[in-house]
Amino acid sequence: MANPISASKPLRLWLIFFAVLGAVNAGAQDADDGGGGLFGQLQTLQEQMHIQINGLENIQNEPKAFARGGLEQQLEQLLSAYNHIANRNAKGQLERIVILNKKQKREVERIVLPTRLEGNHLMVSVSLSGDGRLWQTLDMVIDTGADLVVLPESMITPLGLADFPFSNQKMQTANGATDAKIGVLQELKIAGETVGNVEVAFIADKLLGENRLLGMSVLGRYQVNIDDKSQLITLFKK
Repeated sequence: MANPISASKPLRLWLIFFAVLGAVNAGAQDADDGGGGLFGQLQTLQEQMHIQINGLENIQNEPKAFARGGLEQQLEQLLSAYNHIANRNAKGQLERIVILNKKQKREVERIVLPTRLEGNHLMVSVSLSGDGRLWQTLDMVIDTGADLVVLPESMITPLGLADFPFSNQKMQTANGATDAKIGVLQELKIAGETVGNVEVAFIADKLLGENRLLGMSVLGRYQVNIDDKSQLITLFKK
């Protein structure tokens, strides 16, 4: 009969090997981020770049951030959320960074929409999601005469609304009254602005044609200024 202790030696050797490997990897990871999130990443870059970073105490419990590119590019990415001053020598080489404070997020009071003219319609690029998971990006017609965002029924599933409990409603279109399925888009993104819980109407594709209407369920949240001459639309927050 084989000795159970000697038979288990190969297994124990493999376990020891993986334990040592894990410890080495963990140590390498700690060296990579300086052992402490964003603070540690900046300390590591300070050593690698042979520069001085003042104001590290202003980095408080920030998690590790993703950065790529050269060392100076990484430094700029890691400090993108902070007001800071960069000092360079006569040769343009970076010598010192002074971190002042974290940038304050300012609420945007107006949104300028980049539009294009198609026929008699002003079009704008919009990203939509019914469930926050599936997204569609498309050009939509600015239509202040439409009560809701209006989309073709064929977009219900691609937007993640296949199981949504729609209500039915009669809607007036350019082709007359029609049945519409009324639902809610979880998110709509336009020119960097995110709008949540947007009421939407889905109607038959053949009635809507190629049009996708950005109606008042979005535009009604803003004061809308349309400059036909410059084809510029500005949304002011109410």
